[in-house]
Amino acid sequence: MRKVLLILLALAASLQIAAGGPAVLHLPQDRLEAPVLFGSRIVSVNRPMGKVFAPGQRNPFPVLMRFQLDSAGNMVLWPEGRPKEGFRGHGPKGGKGRDRHIHPVHFPLLTDRTADTLAFDVSGYFSVYPDQVSAIPPKMLQEDSLRASDIASVKETPEYLQITGKYSYASGLEVTAACYLLFLPEKPMPARTVDPEKAGYNAVEHRDRGSRQDQPSQRWDLDRRAHIDFYVDKAFPAEWYPYIKEGIEDWNRAFERIGRGAVLRVRPEPADGSLDRTSPLVNMVRYIDVDEPNAKGDVLCDPRSGEILQADILWWKRAETLLQDWRYVQTGAADPRARLRDCPMDMLGPMIRYSICHETGHALGLCHNMGASFSYPSDSLRSPSFTQRYGTAASVMDYARFNHLATAGDVAAGVGLLPPRVGPYDLYAIACGYAAEEPAPDRFCAYAPAITAAIPPDPSAQPETLGDDLLASSAAGLGNCRALLTLDGLDDHRLGLLRKQYYRYLTLALSNIGGAVRGTPVPWRKQKETLAFVLRGLAAAPSELVDPAAEKRIQDELEGHFLPERIQQTCGEKALKRYLRTLRRLRNRYKTHYPTIY
Repeated sequence: MRKVLLILLALAASLQIAAGGPAVLHLPQDRLEAPVLFGSRIVSVNRPMGKVFAPGQRNPFPVLMRFQLDSAGNMVLWPEGRPKEGFRGHGPKGGKGRDRHIHPVHFPLLTDRTADTLAFDVSGYFSVYPDQVSAIPPKMLQEDSLRASDIASVKETPEYLQITGKYSYASGLEVTAACYLLFLPEKPMPARTVDPEKAGYNAVEHRDRGSRQDQPSQRWDLDRRAHIDFYVDKAFPAEWYPYIKEGIEDWNRAFERIGRGAVLRVRPEPADGSLDRTSPLVNMVRYIDVDEPNAKGDVLCDPRSGEILQADILWWKRAETLLQDWRYVQTGAADPRARLRDCPMDMLGPMIRYSICHETGHALGLCHNMGASFSYPSDSLRSPSFTQRYGTAASVMDYARFNHLATAGDVAAGVGLLPPRVGPYDLYAIACGYAAEEPAPDRFCAYAPAITAAIPPDPSAQPETLGDDLLASSAAGLGNCRALLTLDGLDDHRLGLLRKQYYRYLTLALSNIGGAVRGTPVPWRKQKETLAFVLRGLAAAPSELVDPAAEKRIQDELEGHFLPERIQQTCGEKALKRYLRTLRRLRNRYKTHYPTIY
């Protein structure tokens, strides 16, 4: 009987709601108490807001719930783990963040409670965009006034129920959102927590678990599915498709090594519109037509186990501009092609491939590995054979980007400028998360998570550096900035890029001061060398690149409390006193000879 009912539901895949009529959903009796994931995706919005919300983006925190019947004859969607007694419907008293929006939902039941298929009216609840799954910040909608709403359609399949609504607000905001109720397996995938000392996986958040160490890692269940298919948005230029496909399918190297075969497959979005872009189960590379330089790998997970149920790779329309800007400031001094205004496809394509490959790593559950670039010796990044084989970092999940250590002579000799496709660490990390047996790491498999501090305490764990010598990396970067100043074609945009990058390289070097590389303090001689390097960089900044605000921020870091406290912790009180004496002498010296510095 259930199979017949599910087939009937699937045949009635999309139902348009008659004007003024109720929106009705149907649930087979044996789906009561089944776990569902309640979330939503923006279908269209007339005023997108950068990276915050735009068409194609979804609510980042879907809610785990179950369908139940109450004694009053209602269908109830009840939040998983919530007590049934004393729950008032607005989250726990004093609740913070998204928890305060989570509440049970009551729908009028339209059939007898013993019927094989239960029909219930969702019109009342979805006449307002639900705050607990809104893909637009709930506070923003609460501060606005809903002017009109319309439930455009409902969709019923064996895998999910979906309600699409249109909402208009007094401020002029208009949004169409698809709210889904995705049925989860009664028995979740066995959870696995990948050892964070070995490989970096994003953890799925679950309020019923304690520390983040106990959170299950985000992973696809490859025992339940043979392939992961991605559709490429037809809004992308056709010539991009091969590079997008290559960036995703390159990860098959890692799955083939653990005996899983070619797991990832890429297909173009059908031109006839037959693909349901709003489905919570369709994996897509989505083009977001919003003026924002960004890309993102986004996943939908079963919060009980970490199983990835669906993934998107989001590409904002100015992401390629960001890639070209990076390529210019990092390699333009060595490679004349990086200075071109109109980047040819044979140069832009590999950069797109790199970015898509990075975001695919997130779509597979991996987080950033900021220690991957430090795994390579700095002098190896000027070797043609090494860089052609290994790229600029041991992982595409680093923020190492392009080879700014290479000189023009290196490029002529064949030194590679691009990051890896899938690096040695990436092969190892996929085995850690998806193989039955724990793999053995090689020399390039160090992992370091992203650190949010302005000056990371570990010099080996920060973005935009290359190789295992932080000063060599920053010195090469400063040299590139100075060299690019002497070349033709420098406009205000590029001058701003160079100015920002110049001070960025000086700030990156500060991690040596009071820092510890994977638990080992940076030698005091290296710290003093770093201090002198930074002050020389400030003093010798080309006049075109001088930025008083950025200069002041570095001075404040040097003379503030943060770095001295770190030195005392890692090197002791004696070293701290030496630092303060050295800083005082240098401050006085630079005040005399470089009045713009102090």
